[in-house]
Amino acid sequence: MDRLISERARPYFEKVQKIGPIIRAHADRAEREAQMPREVIAAFHDAGLFRILIPRNMGGGELTIPDSLRLCEEVSRIDGSAGWNFAICSGSPLFGYNLSRAAFEKIYGDPLGVSAGSLNPATTRVVASDGGWRFSGKATYASASAHATYLMAAGMVLRDGAPQLVDGFPVMRAGLFPIKNAKILNTWSTAGMRGTGSNDCEFDNVFVPDEFTFDWLNAKSPWQRGAFEKIPLQLQFVGGLVSVVLGTARHALDTLNEIAQAKVPAATRATLRERSLAQIQYAQAEGLLRAARAYFYNCNDEIWREGEAGETFSIQDRAHARLAVVTAAKLAVQAVDLVADAAGMNSAQTSCPIERCWRDVHTATQHVLMNTARYEVVGRVLFGLDPGSPVI
Repeated sequence: MDRLISERARPYFEKVQKIGPIIRAHADRAEREAQMPREVIAAFHDAGLFRILIPRNMGGGELTIPDSLRLCEEVSRIDGSAGWNFAICSGSPLFGYNLSRAAFEKIYGDPLGVSAGSLNPATTRVVASDGGWRFSGKATYASASAHATYLMAAGMVLRDGAPQLVDGFPVMRAGLFPIKNAKILNTWSTAGMRGTGSNDCEFDNVFVPDEFTFDWLNAKSPWQRGAFEKIPLQLQFVGGLVSVVLGTARHALDTLNEIAQAKVPAATRATLRERSLAQIQYAQAEGLLRAARAYFYNCNDEIWREGEAGETFSIQDRAHARLAVVTAAKLAVQAVDLVADAAGMNSAQTSCPIERCWRDVHTATQHVLMNTARYEVVGRVLFGLDPGSPVI
């Protein structure tokens, strides 16, 4: 267990270990069905793990964001898809905090209340209506949507049929509405992260009351105080999905260590652990993963400390946080690549966890907030240029 976790978070780490056998038992089924089995979702609910960021007066854990990231990593060490769905479902209150308090309590006051969705504005249109907004379009890659009670969507605000612009950028509005008002499409067919059930959700002319919406690019909680009030939304959710990649990479390293104890490679008499190449690759992978974790958690721990102290955050702070995210993801993928090479044909067998870990990290890191294109946005900011994107 990570020595930096708080005492309040420790019981939740113990709960993760208790439901670990359930996650493992259904991992293959999740892969086949491209959906997280309800037995796994029920185990998360029963353990209260989806409510770690909910206020304590609502029966939640009220954990810090750094604690939640380490929990996501721990779940992902068991299974990447389960970790991804856990990151999405447990992290959804971060968005809900930007609604009115009454709306937040309506959604998350339900013990089974969970939101899923997408903040990709390109596929959704939002039009002002009396008392709220009307949302039409599609929430793409909505992980865990089959188990959510509410769907979150973000879209460009249209006025007279054209996008409303401010300083050259379109105005964007996000909203949450009951997922029963959307149609879940069977669109999730990928090489990795198959068990996340990240299907598209389609909706048309759904009315969303104003208190269930927020300004996506300038989100600010109207009622939260402390770090959740001070830290910009884009910095609050900057790391949840990267912690999944880190945990999945650790799963791969753990598996290689097990294999190396017994495997005798072809044309040799010694075990894999006695082979110099395997020793080198394993050490390199361990170093890369430790470097990724150190950079990533140091950055997020510092963001939380600054938020608690009431400090302000600049565009450079956001750029450095994104740099930590993308770099950690890249280093973790390199570590898994080394592990797969060291394991030889074992890593090509679908019965070997390394094979799934390899597919999962390569799929996960194509996410828009982790992929290589983010380096360009960060580089522009570090050079003193406009980021060229509303999302860093």
